[in-house]
Amino acid sequence: MTSCDERFRQLFDQSPDPTWIIEDNRFVDCNEAAVKLLGYSSKDGLLSSHPSDLSPEFQPDGQRSFLKAERILEAAMGDGIQRFEWIHRKADGTTFPAEVTLTPMTLDGRTVIHCAWRDITARKADETALQLAASVYRNTIEGIVITDSQGVIISVNPAFSEITGYRAEEAIGNTPRLLKSDRHDDAFYRHLWQTLLQTGQWQGEIWNRRKSGEVYLQHQTITRIPGLNGATAQFVAIFNDITELRRKDERIQHLAFHDALTGLPNRLLLADRLEHGIAVAERDGQRLAVLFLDLDHFKVVNDTLGHDRGDDLLQVVANRLHTAIRGTDTLSRLGGDEFVVVLTDPENEAEVAEVTERLIQAIDRPIELGGVMVHVSVSIGIALFPDDGMTVVSLMKNADAAMYAAKAAGKNTFRFFNAAMTRRAEERLQIESDLRQAIEKGQLELFFQPKICLASHLACGAEALVRWRHPERGLISPADFIPLAEDTGLIIPLGEWVLEEACRTLGQLGRHGIAPLKMAVNVSAAQFHEGGLEEMIRAAIERHGLEPGNIEIELTESMVMSDPDRAIRVLGKLRSTGFTVAIDDFGTGYSSLAYLKRLPIDTLKIDRTFVLDADADEEDAEICRTIIGLGNSLHLNIVAEGVETARQAECLAEWGCLMAQGYFFARPMPAGEFEAWLRGHGSITPDLMHQRKLNHQFASGQ
Repeated sequence: MTSCDERFRQLFDQSPDPTWIIEDNRFVDCNEAAVKLLGYSSKDGLLSSHPSDLSPEFQPDGQRSFLKAERILEAAMGDGIQRFEWIHRKADGTTFPAEVTLTPMTLDGRTVIHCAWRDITARKADETALQLAASVYRNTIEGIVITDSQGVIISVNPAFSEITGYRAEEAIGNTPRLLKSDRHDDAFYRHLWQTLLQTGQWQGEIWNRRKSGEVYLQHQTITRIPGLNGATAQFVAIFNDITELRRKDERIQHLAFHDALTGLPNRLLLADRLEHGIAVAERDGQRLAVLFLDLDHFKVVNDTLGHDRGDDLLQVVANRLHTAIRGTDTLSRLGGDEFVVVLTDPENEAEVAEVTERLIQAIDRPIELGGVMVHVSVSIGIALFPDDGMTVVSLMKNADAAMYAAKAAGKNTFRFFNAAMTRRAEERLQIESDLRQAIEKGQLELFFQPKICLASHLACGAEALVRWRHPERGLISPADFIPLAEDTGLIIPLGEWVLEEACRTLGQLGRHGIAPLKMAVNVSAAQFHEGGLEEMIRAAIERHGLEPGNIEIELTESMVMSDPDRAIRVLGKLRSTGFTVAIDDFGTGYSSLAYLKRLPIDTLKIDRTFVLDADADEEDAEICRTIIGLGNSLHLNIVAEGVETARQAECLAEWGCLMAQGYFFARPMPAGEFEAWLRGHGSITPDLMHQRKLNHQFASGQ
């Protein structure tokens, strides 16, 4: 071997890279670095191997290692140097990537291939990491902006452009001030840079501006990237648009403490503000007033016009109440038709009363709902701090009790709290609980009050009136439990029971030989507006062998006039079936003559408030005469309620009224007494009564 060959051999053996000699496509020699890399004990196990013997069966491109090695070796022998990447296999079976260089050369007069490997495992890992980082950079939904040490933008990713609206070429070369919204002062940015330079990172929320001019909120993290000498090399900011998320959070937060329908503070926020108001009032020696508001007759409107119109009504009420209080006061909706007003630092009770009157007047105006004019009013209870309570619970409880006192006083008014109100509120709760059981336990009774023909003083009908015989309280008047039944929804099963019992009693009277009477049954607003009234009444009379003409449906004037067009349809269906219809408490509502002429009714009942002094008060007498004249001109039956003296009966007969009921003739009585009363006093059939009405109209020229 020449001196040149010796130098080659020395370089070959001492090369840190695995080096091989390939002849006839076989390894004929290798250095120690090759043996060590592959994990063999000596080169003996490697020589005479084909390159594919030290490789997996397939390369990453899917080609067989043997065939691919043959082609590359042939190319090296024919075309010269070949450089490529190859996957090799170690003695333990693991693989690694290598960069391979094949160089044809002449050695000892033979053409061989010098083969050098370089393990590129670390380089490949770096490339993979760089590819992954680049892919994340391009595809992440977070915006990324990289600046140099002076804050000049040198790179942005696609998400940056999507969020801000600026293309990469528009942003690069500018500074992040391009996005400044002017929502933050200089102190904000000074603190940001101070934190970033001291800690290496700043994180927080910042308002920026898109290219379109729209201001948006982003959550941003800025990181300082140090260079080799520790000085700042770059800044990297990663951000995302959280505007919509913030809006949702704020909306959720708002809904947690506000009523969804009216936007007013709800019960939770009211309690918080009231507790704060109490603390301030106690500290400063001030007073505080809690006003509990409940709409009167809201259920009638809700049942009549539907829940959507009921919601519209509540929104109108909320707006009116809001305009009637000061900005420092709190208006809250608890739910349903209940509102609460907290007045801070009122001077005295007179000022509280003045505000309360203003609230009542704000509500007591007609409201148009879907083309229908409705009237609602409000009852208000008032509790004062510290006189009526020192806590949120006690003030709310006592204001609620005072509100029920206002309801009991006739509604559309207010009452201040006192201890007696609390007792009455507790009694009311107990009565409500007992009433729920009264229907199930058979504690209800039906009483009957005769209607009298004034010409003959014979019974020409009767009105069914429910009574509640409480096991401890005794007989409870309807005035004490009917409003409660209406408020709680118990009026529906109660009304069904009354109808069923009235029909049963009427059928029993017929079987006992009593001439058929017309039985008047009161129908509540809830029954009237619920639907299916005619079907329910028809089923009841069929069960007890009655005719439709035996039943008269009584409805109050205000109930009918809350939605007269619907009333015309429903009452028309009832009358076409054969039932008769009476308007109760006539003269106390808002009937117009135009609607009265259209209403399919048979009877007007003069309210007892006009009858009571009709024989002594000219104004009441004139009202009675007017109603009687109106009814006769429309060919309606007229019944006067509440007749208590002979003189009242004489006056009514003289003015042309054919029928009356009241204590002068008979009090309401249980079924057994009513039957005995009929046998002792006699009755007149509906047909004969109708004939007398016709005779009266003929004689009076109507």
